[in-house]
Amino acid sequence: MAKQGRESMTTLEQIDQIYACATECEMWDQPVEHFTARSFVFAATGFLRGLGEAENTELWRSTAALLRRCRRLVCTVPLPFDEPSLQFEAAARQLASVVARLDSIADPGHVERLRIAVPILKRLAADGGDPLGDCTRDFLTLEDPHDGIVVLSDRRFTDAVAEAMALAGVETQIGTYADLVQHKIYASAVVVGPPRWIRPGFLNAPRVRNLALVHYGFFREDPEVAPLLFGPVVSTHVTRPIKKSKPYQCGAPESAVPGEEPLEPDAVGLLSAEECSPSEEIRALFPRYPAGGGHRGVPDQVEAHAAILADGSHVLLPTNADVRILSLRAEDLPDVQVEQVSASAVGRGDYLALRNRSHHQDLMDRADAILGPDSASLRATQAEWKMRLWERTEEHPRGIRGVADDLRSLGAVTANVGYWVSSWCIRPRSKDDFAVVLRYLTPGADIPETWERLRRIDSAHRSAGQRYAHDLQQTLTPDSVARLVAVGWCTVRPTGSDSETLIARIDFVLADTLQVPLHALCRLRTTEDSQ
Repeated sequence: MAKQGRESMTTLEQIDQIYACATECEMWDQPVEHFTARSFVFAATGFLRGLGEAENTELWRSTAALLRRCRRLVCTVPLPFDEPSLQFEAAARQLASVVARLDSIADPGHVERLRIAVPILKRLAADGGDPLGDCTRDFLTLEDPHDGIVVLSDRRFTDAVAEAMALAGVETQIGTYADLVQHKIYASAVVVGPPRWIRPGFLNAPRVRNLALVHYGFFREDPEVAPLLFGPVVSTHVTRPIKKSKPYQCGAPESAVPGEEPLEPDAVGLLSAEECSPSEEIRALFPRYPAGGGHRGVPDQVEAHAAILADGSHVLLPTNADVRILSLRAEDLPDVQVEQVSASAVGRGDYLALRNRSHHQDLMDRADAILGPDSASLRATQAEWKMRLWERTEEHPRGIRGVADDLRSLGAVTANVGYWVSSWCIRPRSKDDFAVVLRYLTPGADIPETWERLRRIDSAHRSAGQRYAHDLQQTLTPDSVARLVAVGWCTVRPTGSDSETLIARIDFVLADTLQVPLHALCRLRTTEDSQ
């Protein structure tokens, strides 16, 4: 009991410190002006808006993704524009080749808008300026930067930003929102990116004494502070004031480029922060799932939702309840229990175990090791019935939906044809439904024998998942669990140095239902994966 009392006291002291800090914190909205960055972002946005639905065609998909990536990095990463990891010069060359290749072939309006953006990106890459970084350093050095933090939306650039800061003579911590919400109170913090990206409620009780919101001045949204307390009985509607700083001017003035004005989309003077967000990029990478549910083109396309993780990465989670994923439930921490759960059942606050490799392929390899010499023959049985089902959907006038209706009319209770034709599926849950499918595909098929062979594969997959969950649980140390609780993610190596696993909290799930390839599911992803 004494130990529990000391822990409670510590927590109460931390809360007191946080609220005491919040009452004294000065927050500054700091817009940044850089002529070339502004020109490029608006030129890129003009192209992307003009492209519209055409970017879903193979002709423009990779070009739109590359331009969208460059725009996001310009707006969110405090690095010099000629930093190699940003790859702006290489992107400009690639886009220039697209202009040359599609000139006189593709829509002239699209080509012309892209032609405008390319030289501005080249000039940006040659500029070498670092407007967001300069503003960040200017604010941090008002206090001791060693007791400060720079907050990025994506942890993959933390090392590069730390190195750039050190080269400029500023030693400070670089992290994500997860690092900022630990119990430590910083003297100064800079949150880089559009104001709208700031987590709800954060500005009411920031864990810093001085906070700057550094972003380009061409975003439409102003930072907002919601009321601190709500409720029918007492509602103080306390808000925190945010002081508006003068724009931080960086680089050459506009007059240094004769006759050129910032290129803005038609009738729009400012941008929406959502246009430069990772969420928007994820949505753009995959088409929305067709409501008709008809012909799909390839069998390994499935419905999925994108979940944004605490470290800035994301994962694509299938909507089908039959697909399972390794998870740590939030209510179990700090006690650790790794389990296989339905990927469609996890949500905000849950913790997922992910690797860069496809979870499906990993399970197949582990299961094949369990099946031994029979694996090839058993997999052939699995592939055969699924291929016949896919061929029937290709022949049917109404595609997947038509085959599903046929199966229901023959007595199937469930006809999840879209999932059954994917490689992820081994067999339907119900033996009776599977019998209907086999009779529909191959009259006279040996149903008991086929069901038993597929049962062996399913059992091997479940055993493989359970063994991996056990290995993962054994690897989690008190230190890694403490980090998981504190910042929302940690990395472990359960099966060797070449198989690092990220365990990360889901911060939110996008509402859109996307159509994604099977290999993209349940694996650690970043918006750079499309490049």
